[in-house]
Amino acid sequence: MKFFSAMTMFLLVQILGFGQGHVIHLRNPSFESFPAQGTDKPFFLPGWGDCAPYYFRNETPPDIHSGESDFFGVHKLPIDGNTFVGMVTRGGNETWEMISQRLSSALLPDKCYEFKIMLARADQYLSKEKRDTSRFYNFNKPVKLRIWGGVSACRKTQLLAESDPVMNTDWKEYTFRFKPKELYTYILFEVFYKTPVLIPYNGNILLDNAGDIVEIPCPNDDLLASVDIAVPSTKIKKELPETRKPSITKPVKNRPKKENTAIVSKPAENAIVTNTHKNKPKILKKLNKNSISIGQTIKINKLYFEADSANLKEDSYEVLDEIYDFLKENPNVIIEIGGHTNGLPSNDFCNRLSTARAKTVADYLKAKGIPDYRIKYKGYGKSKPLYSNKTLFGRRKNQRVEIKILRIN
Repeated sequence: MKFFSAMTMFLLVQILGFGQGHVIHLRNPSFESFPAQGTDKPFFLPGWGDCAPYYFRNETPPDIHSGESDFFGVHKLPIDGNTFVGMVTRGGNETWEMISQRLSSALLPDKCYEFKIMLARADQYLSKEKRDTSRFYNFNKPVKLRIWGGVSACRKTQLLAESDPVMNTDWKEYTFRFKPKELYTYILFEVFYKTPVLIPYNGNILLDNAGDIVEIPCPNDDLLASVDIAVPSTKIKKELPETRKPSITKPVKNRPKKENTAIVSKPAENAIVTNTHKNKPKILKKLNKNSISIGQTIKINKLYFEADSANLKEDSYEVLDEIYDFLKENPNVIIEIGGHTNGLPSNDFCNRLSTARAKTVADYLKAKGIPDYRIKYKGYGKSKPLYSNKTLFGRRKNQRVEIKILRIN
């Protein structure tokens, strides 16, 4: 019986990867296969699966390039082995490519990991679009690499990390660091547009020579998903919507500085921001005790966030202080802060980003002294559009934060 228990524990350690500093080896990390265009051959890349069919109908898989294949006008040598992977985003039908792999051992919750991979962009990636097969388009705009954790093949559960749009056309090593919230047995690489996505576009990214996923010490509870580009040695900290959890600016004295940290930050306790906007014309003229009614919604004008983030910009504090003054002067009013996005990103991303932005506003007001019970917050994602998301005007109008009057005692 003791032998059985010991063997069971040994197998769990091997399968789940328990223990300090464990290393997860990817299968076929240099993406070795037969060179093939995704347009005319089934996807064959040992160790990796094509996830696009799970999300988009009738879309072609990623391409396997070599130094001699010259597919789509891509003139590049692998940096390791004989082949590398090329993936694209498409502007014509708003689709993109992704691959996944079952991990040899699981990513564990609340552990920190580091992962390295070589990335590049092809300045020429010529292909036809389904909407127009009469000519070739250049899919050469910079796009991001997103790294997801999941519990089954191609199921995106947590956005662990993402790069900035990859500008470099020579191979460069990118280092990702992340902290899973749950146990994940799959990893997924997804190419995606620069966000927020106002107009989808044709872009590409090239992947080669992926390293091991290595457990590292967690610096502190607020670290997640930084990205380093090794050449040149520029450090980039990229925010992560919860999974990739959108960053939240910390309210602190004398205005918070802009942050690019990759996890939701905790608001500073007892923080006070000096009010400098009194006696200026009101921004939210509808936020008036004589005209508000229960159920009324008021858009927060002049509220600005960094792109694809919940980090507040400096110009936002004037309207936030105006809301604070209103709540302080009307202690019987209870409100909800509601976040909304445009309709282009995924539901999961939109829900997280809208929630994080609403929470940022709520945290700011609470940090200045408004009691918790008077401020609710909720992210509605893209579920309540005001206009069509097919136009740039509509998408900009749909991406908003609102005040809803819940109670007037």
